Amino acid sequence: MEKEIKYSIKSIVNLTGLTDHVIRIWERRYNIVEPTRTETNRRLYSIKDVEKLQLVSKALEIGHSIGRIANLSIPQLRELVGEKFKFQNNFKSQDNESLESIYINRCIEAIKNLDAKKLENELLQGLIHFSQPKFLANLLTPLLERIGELWKSGEIRIVNEHVSTAVIRKLLTSLIDNNAVGINAPKIIVATPKGQHHELGALIISVIASADGWNVTYMGPDLPGEEIAAAIENLHPKIVALSVVYPNDDFTLEREMNKLKGLLNNGSKIIAGGKSAVAYKSALDSMNAKIINDIDTFRAELEKVRQS
Repeated sequence: MEKEIKYSIKSIVNLTGLTDHVIRIWERRYNIVEPTRTETNRRLYSIKDVEKLQLVSKALEIGHSIGRIANLSIPQLRELVGEKFKFQNNFKSQDNESLESIYINRCIEAIKNLDAKKLENELLQGLIHFSQPKFLANLLTPLLERIGELWKSGEIRIVNEHVSTAVIRKLLTSLIDNNAVGINAPKIIVATPKGQHHELGALIISVIASADGWNVTYMGPDLPGEEIAAAIENLHPKIVALSVVYPNDDFTLEREMNKLKGLLNNGSKIIAGGKSAVAYKSALDSMNAKIINDIDTFRAELEKVRQS
């Protein structure tokens, strides 16, 4: 089941253009939004909170007073501001360009300019406009492919790729944290094998699994087979998910797969995905691993294993 994403006050400031001070006053004096609180008393906001704050801000811009509009609902605020603001359609497509492409192009522009804050803002706006699965499948995954292509062609430098990776890693880990699950949820371990340094694919499937109610242990990139096996022995997960992105001709990876196969003895299901996974099909087949190619297939496999 897909869980509602929650945003920190810092993210709300970036998304709405309002200051932390203004948001606090609106909460305290007018109860415009009522954020939830973490155990450490940190405020968390919903997507509806974001929309309401944006609508109130726009209503003030066109001349309405805060006292008059404070108690209005989101539908009433939408009607009040009319065509001057459309929360779900405030990005106008040109030449039939998809909304996903608009976001991707804006993200690429931010990456080329080393503008980490703009990149973060565009990604957060994307999360507002799309459900989490669509965001991951239709926006983030194609964006990562574009970044890889631009790096290989020399259109962006290593530093551009590193900046984008840092921002996206931060976003994905926050989504995993937001998708809290119960202690009795089925367990999944996610990692990349030794020699696989690209971790964003592994983080994406961690987000998907956590959103679908799995207890995720993300182990990071470049992990030797014996370390993965040690985690399996300690945690007894139903699934071990491996991300294999690049390169597709690493002879050491097959050796690591064979090592892992020899260490497995608890019946965990092995799932492998990523751009280069199919290049190691023989090694993966020998482990009875299932190769998945897209998010929908991965989610279906999660449900299948969960019910078994």
